[in-house]
Formats: sequence, structure tokens, C-alpha cells
Amino acid sequence: MRILGAPLRYVQGPGAIDRLADEIAIVGGGPVAVVIDPVARDLLGARIAAQLPAARLLDFGGECTGAEIAARAAEAEDARLILGIGGGKAIDTAKGVAIERRLPVGIVPTIASNDSPTSHIAVVYTADHAVEGVRHLATNPHLVLVDTAVIAAAPRRFLAAGIGDAMSKPYELAGALAGGGLNFFGGQPTELTLAIVARARAILLADSHAAMAATAPDPAFERVVEAAVLLSGLAFESGGLSIAHSMVRGFSVVPQLSGLLHGEMVALGTLTQIAAGQGTPDELREMADFLGSLGLPTSFARLDVTEDAVFERIATVALTAPYAGNYHRPLAPQDLVRAMRMLDAEQRA
Repeated sequence: MRILGAPLRYVQGPGAIDRLADEIAIVGGGPVAVVIDPVARDLLGARIAAQLPAARLLDFGGECTGAEIAARAAEAEDARLILGIGGGKAIDTAKGVAIERRLPVGIVPTIASNDSPTSHIAVVYTADHAVEGVRHLATNPHLVLVDTAVIAAAPRRFLAAGIGDAMSKPYELAGALAGGGLNFFGGQPTELTLAIVARARAILLADSHAAMAATAPDPAFERVVEAAVLLSGLAFESGGLSIAHSMVRGFSVVPQLSGLLHGEMVALGTLTQIAAGQGTPDELREMADFLGSLGLPTSFARLDVTEDAVFERIATVALTAPYAGNYHRPLAPQDLVRAMRMLDAEQRA
């Protein structure tokens, strides 16, 4: 079967937050419980209250753990829609609450640091910030609302991370296709998915530097945000993941790397995937130059990861990811260790 999943409704543009009440009415309405992180509450609390005066605001505690999800679910009371507002982990907590309560979810990201807003997946962590596993909504979010004025006001490190996350998708789709892996709906990618991945790559290569330099939403900024949030989200769910995201599981257990944003980890994972044999040395160098020009990490040594034992632990944990087999050949831990070492060798060359 060819399967594509997508949010019921996607809305993007400056001032979009002021359409929130109307958009929620379109997708079903009803009492709303809002999982919101502290930064988003300070930034948008008054505007959310004006749009949804009866909504219950549930404060996100800082990490998307099973305990955090259960606590917020207990506070949701009579809600008929869960809304997640903030960064990726607050969003995933809202998805977790919706899963526990069997309710639809709406997502309002305040940064464009990764492609989780459109997906039906919530990544759950342990209390010490290592990836524990994933949970799945029955459907994709009913609403994804992206206010690009809010996104533009955030530090550019977040947008760079979103670009790093999105830039993995051409390589991961190729890995999934070569390895015979299915997408996150248990199907093959559609022709639309292939077109989405190609368009996202073209936008990111053409417009990322202009978007990073923009002081307010402009056409290049809007295209890059859409590529990082919508196109990348559709690409990974309906295309499949590979080594780049498998590496994130390994990176998350190493203290020197655990403080990186998800998209920063994915950038390193993409380079590792290319270095493991998917691309030529020239392709590896070109991608490292592009990602590095956006301020994304391209070297393990610069992050104080140098010991063989640490590389081996990363590789061993990475290969436990369910999509680690989505590659053109089977990989052993030493293959990934050599690939990671290659990045540092390229930086010294």
C-alpha cells in the first residue's frame, strides 16, 4: 500500500495566532486544554487568553516524559481538544496527552527547530533526557498553526536546527527506499512524498541563508519555515527515516551531545549517514560546508567527543533504532564509528 498522512489543516503566516479561535472552530471546537511551555506563556499568554478565554492552560514541566504526560492528562478535565503551544517537547507532551485522553490535538509551534508539529508521533524521553521511545496518535494533528512573526522573533539557532532536521530527508528517503523500509504509516511513499522531498531540498539550498538573515517574515523566510515544518514533516512520516535519525538515539545518551537541539543532532547524523557510504567525499564536504555555514555542528571533536568508547556507545545505541536498517547495506557499529571519525578527518583536511 502507498500511504500518506497529513494534518487536517495547516495555517502559516504572520499574525496567525490571532486566528486561533476561528481555526479551532473549523476543526471541531469544544473545551480546550492547552499544554504550554513557560516561554510561550510569557510571550503569547495574553493573546491566547483573548482567543480562548475558557481554555485551561497546563504548564509544561520541561521534559516530555511518561510522568509529565500523565500529569498533564489528569489536568485536562473535560477538554475535547488538546492544544500544544511552544517548542518540540511541549508539543510532544500535548500529543501524549491527546493519546492518553483519546482526543484530537492542535499544534502551535513557537520555534521552527524541527518537523514534529505536523506528525502523529510523540517522542518520549527519560528523566535524564535520553530517548525512551515513541507514541502514536490515531491521526495527524487536526490543526497546525504557524505564526511566522513569532518564529522570526526567536533566536536563529532554532531555525538553523529546523533546516538541519529538514535537510536529512532526501538522504533518509533514499535510505528507506534502498533498504525496503516502510514509512510511519506502514506503507510505501507516494509520488507526492517524493515530490515534497525534492521541493524541500530545493527551497533549503536556495533560501536558507536569506531566511537566516531576515529580520521579519519575507517570501524566503516563509518558504524555509514551510519546508522545515510542513514539507519536512510530511517527508519523514510518509517517506521514512534512516541513519541520520537513528544517530539521534545514540547522541542522546552522551552528555557532551545531549544538550544539542534535535535538528543539530540530525545534522551530525546526516553527515554520518553520507560518510557511511551513501555519498562521495565531495558530497560529504559540500553538505558539511552548507550545514556549517548555518552554524550547525559538523565535527565531533569540536564537541569534545574523541574517545573510541564514546563513539562505540553512540553507534551501538543508534543501531537499536527501528529504522536503522533503512540503508543500502547493513551497518555494524564499527561502520558508524568510521563514518563519525571521517567527519573529524574532513574538518582537519
